[in-house]
Amino acid sequence: MLQRTTMEDDVNVGEYINMSLTEKELIVSGTSKIWLDDIAGCHVGYGDDSSENNDVVVENFPLIKNRRAYQQIRMKLPSRDDAQRLYQCLSSKIRRKLAPHLLQKVPCNRVLLLINPFSGQRRAKELWAKYGKYVLQAAGIEVNIINTEYVRHATKIIQELDIDLYDAVLVDGGDGLVTETICGLLMRKDRERALKLPICHIPGGTSNALAAAICYACNEPFSSRGIFITECCLMVTRPRYLPLRIYVVDTEYDGTRPMFMSATWGLIADIDLGSERFRWAGMIRLHMEAILRILQLPTVATYRARLSYIPVNCKMISRNTMLKYNCKRNRFGKGHFKFNTVEQTNGWEQILNEDFSSMKDALEGTTTMNMPPLDQPLNEKWKVVEGDWVMANVSTLSHLGSDIPFLPSARLDESVMYLTLIDWNTIKSRLHIAHLFSFMQSSKHFDHPCFQVIPVKAVRVEPLSDGGHFAIDGEPCRSGSSFQVVPTKYCATVIGRKEVVQRN
Repeated sequence: MLQRTTMEDDVNVGEYINMSLTEKELIVSGTSKIWLDDIAGCHVGYGDDSSENNDVVVENFPLIKNRRAYQQIRMKLPSRDDAQRLYQCLSSKIRRKLAPHLLQKVPCNRVLLLINPFSGQRRAKELWAKYGKYVLQAAGIEVNIINTEYVRHATKIIQELDIDLYDAVLVDGGDGLVTETICGLLMRKDRERALKLPICHIPGGTSNALAAAICYACNEPFSSRGIFITECCLMVTRPRYLPLRIYVVDTEYDGTRPMFMSATWGLIADIDLGSERFRWAGMIRLHMEAILRILQLPTVATYRARLSYIPVNCKMISRNTMLKYNCKRNRFGKGHFKFNTVEQTNGWEQILNEDFSSMKDALEGTTTMNMPPLDQPLNEKWKVVEGDWVMANVSTLSHLGSDIPFLPSARLDESVMYLTLIDWNTIKSRLHIAHLFSFMQSSKHFDHPCFQVIPVKAVRVEPLSDGGHFAIDGEPCRSGSSFQVVPTKYCATVIGRKEVVQRN
C-alpha cells in the first residue's frame, strides 16, 4: 500500500532555519535533506488563500523502505518575494528535459495515456486512478486518456497521432500494448522522428516485463509481485530518455513482426499462453499453469527442433550472462547501466510520402544484417544443432515478467540477443524442472547446468515435431511455426530515470 504523508509542520524559513540548495538536494536546517531527483514538482501558495500566503509547496516522492511514498512538504517563507525566489531556483533545478521528438524548445506539459481496460485482471483504470493519476497532477502535467477498445487499436491511434501535442505516451497495460504502440510508430511516414516519442510503460498488465526491466536498469526499487505504478509515473516527471532496441521476427505462418522483449518456444510459451485460462488470478496464474505443466512431464514439453545461430564472440558478454539480478551492479562492468543519449530531433529526419501499408513493408530493409528467407539454407557462418528441447527462447530484456529476472545482464539497447535453451537430455526429473522454474525469481535458474545461455547476432528456430506454443513479446503465434530473429537499426525511446544511488 502506498504511503501518503503530508508534512505540514509549517517549516518557517527565515531567522530560525537555514536553507541551502545544491545540485542534488535541498537541505533545510542543516540536517533535513530533500533529494531533487525525488521531487515531481513545486509551486507557490497553499490552500484557498494560495495567492496571498508565502508558502512553497514541494511534491516529494522519497524512497521509504524501498518504496516510493508521497510527501507534500510545505515551507513558510518570510515574504512572497522570498517564496518566489525559492520557487524559481528550485524549478530550475528540477526542470524536465525536453522530449527528443519535439521541435519546439519547451515541453508540452501534456501526455497521452493509453489504457487497455481488459489487461491483466481488468484493473488498469482502477490502478491508474489510485496509484498514478496524482503523481502527474503533482507535476502539473495534463493527461489525455484513451481507452483501447479492440486488438491493435493502439497501433491505429499512434499512427494518426499528432506527436507535437505530447511529451510522451503512457502505456497502461501489459507488454502487448507496448508492442502495439511500437507498431504504430514504425508504420508512420515520419517514423524516424516518431520513434523518439518517449514511451512510459505503466505496469497495469500481468507480466509487465518492460516496466520491470527499466526499473532494474535505473536501479529503481520496485515490487516484483505487487504494484509499482507510482515508481514508473515518477519517471515521467523527471525523465531520462533511453533507447530500446527493436528486432524483426520472420515467422512461417504469422508474417513479419517487430519484437522488443522475447520470442519464446516451448515450455515458457506453454506456461504463458496456457495460463490465460487463469487470467482472473493475476500474476499467480503463471505459477498455477507451471505446476500443471510440470506435473505432466515428460508427456509435455519435449520438442524436437533444429536451432541455427551466429554466436557473439565476446568473453565479457558471455561471463555476464551468469550474473544474478541481486549481485553488485559493478560486477556487470563499467558503463553497463549507462546508455547512449537519444539525440534531439533536428527536423531533418526522413519523411516518406505516406504511411506503410503493412508491418512487413515497414520492417523491410531495417535489419543490421541480411537474412535469407526462412525457406532458404544458411551459410557456413551459422552454427547448427538439432535435438530434443524443453524450450528455446530468444530474449533481449533482463526480465520476462516483473517477478522473473530471466537474464539480468541483458541491456535495453544492445543488438545482442540471448538464445536460452534447456536440452531435454540433461533433465534428471520433473522435480529438476520444478526447482529451476520455481526459483527464477531469485535468478537461481543459472545454478542449473541444463540452462544454457548463448549470446547471438541472429537465430533461426525450426521445429521438427508437433506441439510447443510460440509467442512474440507474450503474444501468441501459430504453434509449430519456424521463425528467425535479427536486430534492426532502430530503437524506440522509453522513459527511465537517473540511476538511483545509495543515499546517506
